[in-house]
Formats: sequence, C-alpha cells, structure tokens
Amino acid sequence: MKTDGRLIRRKRIGLGHGVNRFAAIAGVSSAALSRIENGLRSPRPETLKKITDALGCQMDEVIAEDVDAEEQLPGHLDANVSRVTSHQR
Repeated sequence: MKTDGRLIRRKRIGLGHGVNRFAAIAGVSSAALSRIENGLRSPRPETLKKITDALGCQMDEVIAEDVDAEEQLPGHLDANVSRVTSHQR
C-alpha cells in the first residue's frame, strides 16, 4: 500500500492551506509533508493518520492506485508536478 502524495497535495490545496500552515495543523514538520507530497518519502501509519485527520478524509482516500494519478490532476497542479519532477531529475 503506497500513499499518493499528489492526492494529499490536491486535498490540502482544496482546503486552501499552504504547506507550512497545513503541516502545523496536522502536527507534522513542513519538510516531512513536502517530501510525502513529492513522493520522496512514505509516511509512517501514525503520520498518515495525522495528515488524513487534518484533511478530513480516510487513509484509503490517499492511497495510490494502479492508474497514474498525475493524469487526473487539474492543469494548474499538473504544471507544478511537472516542474517539481523536472527538478528531481
């Protein structure tokens, strides 16, 4: 079971929170949240629970599916994902 950080980011942005503000609400570090959202780190179950509680969703709502979730992102988020991904190469 792998977390899809892009789904977490989409839900966080949908709530109108920036990374730092949301990390404080969830009780996790902003660096950890950023790494999770960018797919650089998989959260521990207790960290994922904090994040999903703050998002107001269930853990299974942010679990990666076989379908490429990037194809489902709105255009403005897709551009951000592409920009971040290109910096990681």
